[in-house]
Amino acid sequence: MKSSYFYKTDIGSNKLNVMVCFYAGGAFNFEAFCDDVVSQFKSSIFTRDIVFVTPSYNKNDIAEQLLNNGAQSTLKDRINSFQEINFHTCFINRNGDFDISIFGGAKPPLSNTDVVRLLEFGMYHIITNRNLIIEAHSNIHFIKPSGKHTNKFIDVKNLLESSAEITFIAVNLLKLTPVNVNKIYVDTSGIFPLAYELSNLIKTFEKNEELISIDSFGSYGGIEEYEFSSDANTLVLISASTSNNLFEELKRNSSLEQASVVSVIMTQVNDDEQKVLVEFEQYKDKFCKNYFRHFESYEENECPMCLKEHSIPIALDKSRFVFEAPRTESYLPLAVDSDNNLRKLINQYKDLDAFKCLYDGVDGTKTPTPEYFIDVSKVIEQDKFKEKVKNNIHRFFPLNTDCLIHCKDEGAKELAELIKINVSKLNLEVDIYDGEIPDAVTPNKGIVVVAGSLESGKSLLNISRALRKYNELPITYIVGFAKYNSEPEFKKLQMDLKFSEGACGFHQFHVIEKILLPINEHKENSWEKELELLKRLKNKHSDDVELLSELDVRDKLLRGASSIDNQGLGEKLFLKSPKNEPLVLGPTFAFWNKGDNDDYFNHQSTVYFTISSVLQRLRTVAKNNGIVPLGAGYIIRQLDPLLFDRFNEGIIQASILRTAKSRELDYSAADDKSRIIGSLIERMLMFPEAEESRGLPEILLALCTKKLQVKKDHLTGFDSHKVDKNNHPMTWMLVEYVSQFLLSQTNESEQTIPL
Repeated sequence: MKSSYFYKTDIGSNKLNVMVCFYAGGAFNFEAFCDDVVSQFKSSIFTRDIVFVTPSYNKNDIAEQLLNNGAQSTLKDRINSFQEINFHTCFINRNGDFDISIFGGAKPPLSNTDVVRLLEFGMYHIITNRNLIIEAHSNIHFIKPSGKHTNKFIDVKNLLESSAEITFIAVNLLKLTPVNVNKIYVDTSGIFPLAYELSNLIKTFEKNEELISIDSFGSYGGIEEYEFSSDANTLVLISASTSNNLFEELKRNSSLEQASVVSVIMTQVNDDEQKVLVEFEQYKDKFCKNYFRHFESYEENECPMCLKEHSIPIALDKSRFVFEAPRTESYLPLAVDSDNNLRKLINQYKDLDAFKCLYDGVDGTKTPTPEYFIDVSKVIEQDKFKEKVKNNIHRFFPLNTDCLIHCKDEGAKELAELIKINVSKLNLEVDIYDGEIPDAVTPNKGIVVVAGSLESGKSLLNISRALRKYNELPITYIVGFAKYNSEPEFKKLQMDLKFSEGACGFHQFHVIEKILLPINEHKENSWEKELELLKRLKNKHSDDVELLSELDVRDKLLRGASSIDNQGLGEKLFLKSPKNEPLVLGPTFAFWNKGDNDDYFNHQSTVYFTISSVLQRLRTVAKNNGIVPLGAGYIIRQLDPLLFDRFNEGIIQASILRTAKSRELDYSAADDKSRIIGSLIERMLMFPEAEESRGLPEILLALCTKKLQVKKDHLTGFDSHKVDKNNHPMTWMLVEYVSQFLLSQTNESEQTIPL
């Protein structure tokens, strides 16, 4: 066990001219001390001053063995008999102040300011050498115990590896503690060694063997249930504060009104003048601005790392932190990943222009614009759908219904009228109302609520709340086409709508058709990212009329897509090929039934819906082996890059790139996967007009928006490409953007942390 902590620094010089030895205590061994000092001198020949720091209760022992002419002469001879050595002592008292002197008195002792700086540097040395700041791998970020997201985390436990260094930190805490400490609370068991050593110091100073109790209240997770008992002699230690939230919660606790709350580390500005040992704001000015920068924490719904989908959040488990680069696994989608329900839907509705993107289905004003839109008014025209509605009415429609309400989404009114026609054939009469029951109407028998398309279920939930005054009546919900994110979420929505404590029991919920889609999975959809890129490209090429015209056409198309006049995009969803031709689907698509596309298929949104549904199924449904191929978790589950070779049609590649999550396409940490994508892009750049290169603009777009990430070393075709500005203007602009803003960037070398 080491009893001493050595470090070197400077006072008034750029050279390391001061050696500091902190002696923690125990049996002082003069010979061992000399050996340690000689060893330290070998790496620092400019040292002129030795500063010996120790708690003042060691003063008599040190004076006897070290502060005499014989010992000082021996120490100097062991180092270098010709070297001038000034030996200073600093004895730290119980209240944290200190007594300073220099052996022999030939020179003035160090000032209080010098000693404070030396002690602060000792803390700085421990912090930087013991990795206080844990930085996440690029694929993940952290959820702190407070619930906030961050890509860096303070792990004070890392500082507590050496017994002498633990004592050093505890000695520096003395000035912040109550006079007579009788109890110590810590926020995490990871700093128990520090609290224990602090209690030992206090007991030794006070020559008191009475036990100082130490306990952990479990940080944010335990503060509500923990029963604190405190007085003016109670100390509460917070390991690290990055947001001030824990301190505020502790101060609100009436049981801790008299307690002293001390933070070991604080990264934010200390506006409340809290008791803090290490404040980043002060240390960055004194030592290293680069290392002690405050790093941000974000609420879940405001986290830019989640928003951009570049990494997945990993919860920190109390004081147990094991941060390794996450393991990745790849999956190559197969034809069997398209289930029978999806195949039947495509077979029945693919030619109706019913599957579209970027419209809210009401009036085009909803923000953000929903990514997936199903035009139920067109679906209703299909005979097979009408037959399904008829069958559902015969099986489930309550005979005692006298009131029918329809939502305001596209197709809801038409579906309600279709239901009324079928109901009238059963000799039943119902009244139809738009969105709500008029105040003058009182239903007596039962209520049916009709939605054309369902996404989040918000409109149905709003209607259900308005109908609570009719809770004694049976209510039946009928949805024409449900888009749902996962089976568990869909079942929960159904249970919320069906729940009733009325005399008629639970309400009823029925769906005519449903499709699994990544509803609200993308924090920012690819068309929003494309618009941001178009804006940057227009600024870059503002002097080129032809290029600006090309960009304006695409920009106008995307911005107008969500209007009530256009009602979304169907055939112009993706960027055109380098030859300025729309992307089309060739015959035989693995995810559709045989015969569904014997010829070329132009409706891009239908293909996009297909790929989106297949990938969402891979994210939410387990295979027979129990593994969810693209499921969330610590293992990063990605799409196998060979997917782009297997499905080499531009329209399929575009659909994959647009609907995939960033983490599913992040190959920047794997040479083999990155090289596959790099080779594919290089071939396309050399032969931009080849049939296999039709998806090149979409691949470049994914690179520009960082949806697709590849190692720069593997993007080798950009300096010798064959993309022509006049023949392939949009593709050329994207190539130039990648070359200038992605490949030419060099990572700034981090500032060296000075001693």
